[in-house]
Amino acid sequence: MSTLIHNPQRDCVSSLGIPVDDLTLEDAIAKITEMAKTRGGRSRLVSTLNVDFLVNCLGTRFSRARHPELLSVLRDADLVTADGFPILWLSSIVGKPLRQRVCGSDLVPGLAARAAREGLSIFLLGGSGGVAEAAADKLKGWYPGLRIAGVAAPFIHTHGPELANCVEDDAVIADLINQSRADILLVGLGNPKQELWFNRNRNKLQVPVTIGVGGTFEFITGNIKRAPLWLQRLNLEWAFRITQDPARLWARYAKGLIKLGLLTAPLLVARVSEMMAFAGRRVATPESLRWRSIWSARDQSLDVLRLPPLVTRQYLVALVESIIAQPSDTTLRLLDFSAVKKVQMSGHQALLSLAELQQREDHNLLLLGIPAGLRRDLCRTRVLDALQTEEGDTLEALGSHGASCGARFSCRSFVMKDSALIFLGGKVTEKDLSHMGFVECLSQTARDRDCIVDLRNVSLLESSAIVALKPFLCSEPGQPGRVLFSGARVGVMQMFRMAGLGSPEHFLSDQGLFSAICDAH
Repeated sequence: MSTLIHNPQRDCVSSLGIPVDDLTLEDAIAKITEMAKTRGGRSRLVSTLNVDFLVNCLGTRFSRARHPELLSVLRDADLVTADGFPILWLSSIVGKPLRQRVCGSDLVPGLAARAAREGLSIFLLGGSGGVAEAAADKLKGWYPGLRIAGVAAPFIHTHGPELANCVEDDAVIADLINQSRADILLVGLGNPKQELWFNRNRNKLQVPVTIGVGGTFEFITGNIKRAPLWLQRLNLEWAFRITQDPARLWARYAKGLIKLGLLTAPLLVARVSEMMAFAGRRVATPESLRWRSIWSARDQSLDVLRLPPLVTRQYLVALVESIIAQPSDTTLRLLDFSAVKKVQMSGHQALLSLAELQQREDHNLLLLGIPAGLRRDLCRTRVLDALQTEEGDTLEALGSHGASCGARFSCRSFVMKDSALIFLGGKVTEKDLSHMGFVECLSQTARDRDCIVDLRNVSLLESSAIVALKPFLCSEPGQPGRVLFSGARVGVMQMFRMAGLGSPEHFLSDQGLFSAICDAH
């Protein structure tokens, strides 16, 4: 079973680059209870995502996040619930509507009731003016038998000069929590403070699960009243909140809605574009997914997958599962996106899975050739920054030695089952070919398979080199053991024309080359 946080079987939707789990309140309580019973591993994080979270971490610029650390913490949370109607709305835009809103003020009482039945203990951290102690007393009164492991309300810094003392301050708090042997830690510091505090202490904490609950302690104590149920069902609880503290909340909510509009407008554009692209078109099925082995040696191999023009969520999930099924740090896997026009937004969670796989030592994964239009879409949906991508497609990656095409001669070859692919680079002369015995080796290899000599990295092909290659330009196109050429630049093709050697049937287009090395069985 995969240990990925972004497991492809995790039922999520990417809400502007942050995964949100499709859960009911009962589902969330059950999953958190299961986490709380698992000790000895890492401390897990549960986040209740609302508009403030999105605004605080994303900002309105595509090029960079407003708070990169906060964005990373939310992306890597083990469970994220939709705390607010706008998050449900975003999921509908993406094309994978979430079933239910799960907010902290509903989650904590339900979890406390379950903890009382299961014998689990809770630690409350945060609040001010004794609100955490009052909330603990309320919960114990509501749910007899509930064990409160501890309560603390320290002043925690996440920015400013006082941040320099955070190591010593945090150590005291972490020790207090660890000594309590709590099963569940509720952190009511508000966003982003609670997520940032957890992130810098995640390796110290021994509590199995930590939940950022924001102002939930205030709701439990009654300091802040919740809206009537009929307003909650109409998703108008925010309006009721404003009436309780209009001077402070009106400006905050207005700014949040404006920023949310700026975030979601590009998302709507991307969604409309996606619907038009997929309308009535045939799409590749997960069963059509085929990795092609380009080259393999004793301790290293190279596999390539060229993705189809329209990529569905199901195809992406199957892709991630195929990589997980065969982990190997000696196999370089190339994902060629050069032909992709659209990726279903409902499947962008699987792109976060690919991003996580890229960071693991047992996987060597490279994403290539993402077209400009697709890059714009992935920027709008805030997932491109999570991926490690390279310019150019698979053919450029295979022929490259990590440097731009220059004067130095180079040769790189991949021998496959039915063919061979040879990349020449730099300035190519007859002396270079003769020195490495290129013509003799090519003759031997071409006896039982087709050979493709790729020239895309060649800066100059001298006429003497063309003369040396002349025997391979006279073979009949239909005969086995052909030598074909590909990737020739304008200057290289001009040299062939000047020499009067070679004909169009000896030259492959990039599409023909890729079909020859990847699509043949």
